Amino acid sequence: MICNEILTTTTLEELLSQAKDEEFPQNMGKKHYERYKELKAKFADYPVEMGAMSSSLAAWIKETQEKAMEISKIEDERARNTQVTDLFVEDPIVFLNRHDVTHTNKVQEKAREILRCFTNLDLTYYELYFLLCAAVVHDVGNIFGRNGHEQNIKALLDSECTDILPDSIERRVIARIARAHGGSISGNSDTISNLRESETINNRNVRERLLAAILRFADELADDSSRANHAALRNKIIKEASEIYHVYSTALHTVELRKNEINHSYEVVLAYEFDSNIAATRYGKAGHQKFLVDEIYERTLKMERERRYCIRYLRPYCPLERIKVQITITNANDEFLSYPITYTLEESGYPSTPFATIKDVDCNIKTGTELLDELRKEGMLNE
Repeated sequence: MICNEILTTTTLEELLSQAKDEEFPQNMGKKHYERYKELKAKFADYPVEMGAMSSSLAAWIKETQEKAMEISKIEDERARNTQVTDLFVEDPIVFLNRHDVTHTNKVQEKAREILRCFTNLDLTYYELYFLLCAAVVHDVGNIFGRNGHEQNIKALLDSECTDILPDSIERRVIARIARAHGGSISGNSDTISNLRESETINNRNVRERLLAAILRFADELADDSSRANHAALRNKIIKEASEIYHVYSTALHTVELRKNEINHSYEVVLAYEFDSNIAATRYGKAGHQKFLVDEIYERTLKMERERRYCIRYLRPYCPLERIKVQITITNANDEFLSYPITYTLEESGYPSTPFATIKDVDCNIKTGTELLDELRKEGMLNE
């Protein structure tokens, strides 16, 4: 068994490398740590972002061709020309933020932090093996396109990884845990409940739901500045369809799981910082414009929904009870002046529907449009 004390000084990957042979099923050929390392090396340079970009462009071309056929039937020349122009308004290219080995490492780092919050950690090394392998492959399906990417994992493992992972049952378990990190199964977004609470694999107990919940929330936490493509942002390569994803990650400088010493629960602390000119800028996202602060509100509310969902499967191991958000908007004209926004997301009072908008959290929090007026009033914009 793995204990909490070990995790204070050791990464999950190092921990797996130190495991004794008897922690894993025997007579299976290659050692499990070697399998994991080969799997990670195989997908380290996998062109996930390029595949998603190619898929989005191909889908746009097909859709545009179909629309063009319909437009060609319009007799009025002015109306026809207007609709032709409209075909090329939306940016068809999806430029994903990092889905490479950098993101894999960050997900594994956040999984370790979640495990450190466990009050009674009893994870086995065999379960750790499944968790780390699932972290490696959870996004590789994006090579076929963003939509439904999690559904492609099993097929990729079976077609490309049988030499690395010869045991078909282990491949299935890895794919199931990884697939549950998002999307839906038969139209149901509750993907984790489709997994087994506990299953015997090669005479070893494996808790699929627990591992999937750790991976899913670790992935949610792994969206900080390390995930942005800073070079592409600086050189203005990223176009409107994807711009805000990278700006968001750049602004998120701290993601920390912190212990509340009063009630001994844990909370997620998210800290963002950007200047007032960025706050006043509308960024592209899937064909429309959006203020960064509104994107932060939307993403943190989503994280709170994910926390409430994953905690079902993390209890009683991990008392992760709230999310604290700190946004600092610095004055573009004076670095010593700033505009703070803070709020806490947690369950309180009589159970109700989760927050729909940021105003449900605190009616005094300003939306992007309201914030723009406030920053103008404070003289924080270069206009």
